[in-house]
Amino acid sequence: MVLTLTVLVSSCISDESSMDQPLDPTTNVEKTEVYPEVFSLENLRMDPETLKMLANLRAATAKYHDIEVAMEDGYAQGSECVSSPAGGMGYHYVNFAAMDGEYDPTMPEALLYEMSKNGQMKLVGVEFVIVKEAWDAGNEMVPYFGMQEFDTAFDPEPLPFDNYQLHIWIWKNNPSGIFTMFNPNVSCE
Repeated sequence: MVLTLTVLVSSCISDESSMDQPLDPTTNVEKTEVYPEVFSLENLRMDPETLKMLANLRAATAKYHDIEVAMEDGYAQGSECVSSPAGGMGYHYVNFAAMDGEYDPTMPEALLYEMSKNGQMKLVGVEFVIVKEAWDAGNEMVPYFGMQEFDTAFDPEPLPFDNYQLHIWIWKNNPSGIFTMFNPNVSCE
């Protein structure tokens, strides 16, 4: 029965990918992967190393549920609440000193918060932002989080420098996928 269920589930998962990298009409960020609207079996497709990296990232950022701790560690509000028809990102709290060409998969450059109904900021995800020019000077490939390739964003949107970025929804479920830019479950209202 377990074997039958495994075959049934794996036959429903598609590995199709496009070599085209269309631009999202709302930003200048190249999409490196197209996600289906609902991707509930996403974790079944992740390799063990990526899952381990997600667990390490959660452990490293758990303390930032307290926004005061985030601010003590150098994060400051970098944006108002960001949203689009595809969903929200929330408020970006950015560690500007960490925005360089370095990449530590446990220390994101930005934390994503959503305002709760009682006015408290709630941690919902993280964003890695790597200065493209600095990264490219020492690396031949774009950065990856496990098996997930970063998106490429070009000046002037959303930042005034070319960069690699990756949103990871580790604290609030994203039915569009853990690595998609916008989360339909995050609201600015």
